[in-house]
Amino acid sequence: MRPAALLLLLAPAVAFAGAQTEPPTKRIGSVDYVNIEEEAARVGLRVERLGSQAILLKDGPQPVAKLTEHSRDMDIKGLRLFLGNPVNELGGAFFVSLADYRLRLLPRLRPALCLPRPPVPGIIAIDPGHGGNDHGAENHALGTMEKTYTLDVAVRLKGLLEAAGYKVVMTRDSDFDLPLALRAEVANRAGADLFVSIHFNSLYPNTKTTGAEVLTFPPPAQRSTDSWSMGGKNDSEPAAAPVNAFDPWNTVLAGAVHKRVLDALRDGDRGEKLAHLGVLRELKCPGILLESAIISSDKEAALLKTSEFREKIASAVCAGIGDYAEELSALRAAEPKPAPGQAPDAAPAAPRSAPTRPSAP
Repeated sequence: MRPAALLLLLAPAVAFAGAQTEPPTKRIGSVDYVNIEEEAARVGLRVERLGSQAILLKDGPQPVAKLTEHSRDMDIKGLRLFLGNPVNELGGAFFVSLADYRLRLLPRLRPALCLPRPPVPGIIAIDPGHGGNDHGAENHALGTMEKTYTLDVAVRLKGLLEAAGYKVVMTRDSDFDLPLALRAEVANRAGADLFVSIHFNSLYPNTKTTGAEVLTFPPPAQRSTDSWSMGGKNDSEPAAAPVNAFDPWNTVLAGAVHKRVLDALRDGDRGEKLAHLGVLRELKCPGILLESAIISSDKEAALLKTSEFREKIASAVCAGIGDYAEELSALRAAEPKPAPGQAPDAAPAAPRSAPTRPSAP
């Protein structure tokens, strides 16, 4: 989407931004919730009931999100996303946790309301997962290892990003292992504007399931997605990690890359999930971990052996980063300019010149 078109879509949110106030909350258990129907109206969205157990959020006539009672699994603009807390229905009204509303829904549906904004990205940190003695997941039948594919895709991605005008830093450029915290430190020392860690999933002994998922670090007091599984333990953390300073933009970046990868691979949507990942924890910029395919899958493991498939993954991630950069550029272009001689109320992070946007794969 070009910036001019994006600005037209953002206009209602931009107009509303100055009137945004703290939403009223309702305590459910130990979590603060907001009435999503009331908040939708406040930001210019409409609500349509889908029976008694689900609602549809609409932006004008366009459906943009579907939420279901007692579920964390939702649809947002055609993408699967897992909330940090389940949706609740009380007294005929639907409630979403305050953290999910602020950090998952608003960034995707009304990003103009999310402040402060990070810089338009110019420096990209790419992290090829595993390496050295850490092979990552393996497909023993094919004799392939995750560490080999993560480096291959990362090198391809680096070339595409540099051709588009970005500066790229790699956490590793050959077959060696690096502690998780040091990978974030590499990005921080380089002044990276965003971070993408490349991985491939494994579900052994399941060899049939395919699909991609994107992981971001949970906000304070929210659990990892997998901890909600049967027998899982509450792994929420009360204190914020450095990367939590960018929670709204972590989800914007995740959505941009998620969409491009799904559009390119068309092999199953395993969703955007939360996980307390050491590689993301200490970041001082937005960051995600991408599991674009499943190495234990008979189908996707065979595809991963082909350079064409690995190039397709790299091209999709590059295009997703370009979409994220374009969205930030459009938001910054819409920022009100101070009158001549008048200092702005707050000094936002200085925008960098946006690189040439990579073409779609």
